[in-house]
Amino acid sequence: MSLTRLDIFNLRLFEKSRLEPSAGLNLVVGENASGKTSLLEAVHVLATGRSFRTQRMEPVIRHGARDLMVTGRLRVDGRQISLGIRKGGGRTVARINGKTVRSQSELAQALPLQVIHPDSHALLSGSPAERRGFLDWGVFYQSPESMAHWQNYRRALIQRNEALRRGLNDKALDIWEALLAQSGEAMDRARLSYLDTLLRHVRELETLLPGNEGVDIAYRRGWREGVDLKTLLQTARPREREMGYTLSGPHRADVVFRRGDVLLADGASRGQQKSAVLLLRLAQVAAFRGVSGRSAVVMVDDLPSELDEVHRDAVLALLRGLDCQVFVTAIDARQIDALGWSSFRMFHVEHGRLKEIR
Repeated sequence: MSLTRLDIFNLRLFEKSRLEPSAGLNLVVGENASGKTSLLEAVHVLATGRSFRTQRMEPVIRHGARDLMVTGRLRVDGRQISLGIRKGGGRTVARINGKTVRSQSELAQALPLQVIHPDSHALLSGSPAERRGFLDWGVFYQSPESMAHWQNYRRALIQRNEALRRGLNDKALDIWEALLAQSGEAMDRARLSYLDTLLRHVRELETLLPGNEGVDIAYRRGWREGVDLKTLLQTARPREREMGYTLSGPHRADVVFRRGDVLLADGASRGQQKSAVLLLRLAQVAAFRGVSGRSAVVMVDDLPSELDEVHRDAVLALLRGLDCQVFVTAIDARQIDALGWSSFRMFHVEHGRLKEIR
């Protein structure tokens, strides 16, 4: 699978631009603040409906415009698929092959995407929500039925928290706790299953990125081991009524990353953290292919930053071996070795203007 065309309208510096990328390596070069990251951001918006740089869409819309639009064409097993999304004024309209879709998750199914950017070290040292999102990316593709469990869990969690705040009786809590426990334990099983899959691919790839041997992942489920969630929710009612919210469940889960006895969150340099995140994210790409038989699109923003030549070349070799479409940004094209790629294109960005370098 590959993105064959991308059209961007009113996204940050881009008023109207078109990109026709290679199915292999695509190198985007330009000075700082030229629009390189915004180009990757456009692909991310198309695939997820969100920016990887900010939670708010207002800054992403070009100054003076009311909304932004990104459209794209995919080649999947010889077929052409068109995607499009328009965002602005608090509204989102997404389409696949001209048909409006109800959920942005349908875009994610059509265009699986992994992005590594200069703030990706937050996976290791940021909030637990970052790490839950990392795990759930893989669960989404490995266990599609988990979406229904997650939606049921969120609905039950909101309702139980409201009942706790309002001081409703135990009978009112019983209703939501049954759904909360059933869907929560299903989510937990799906996460554990995916983690087993992911760790196998980490073990296969770790020697290809120097310094990452022995990276390990520990999952903390969000409630005490050996206790079923429904029983725990019932026994926690007095305290949680005082707090006004639910203290246990998969929404409180976390993931810990180590290499040997060292926590990567605080015992590794920024370069080591970036290398570890690259390993973890690319292991997800390999796991995705193993589960689905499809390739994901991979974007690495500012690849040369904090990586020496040995590590840069190792990352590029690993990406080439994954046989997927790749977008890499850099200030200096000489820092990226495209040798060995069967398909390669280079683009230059300047003040939101995009052109191919031949």
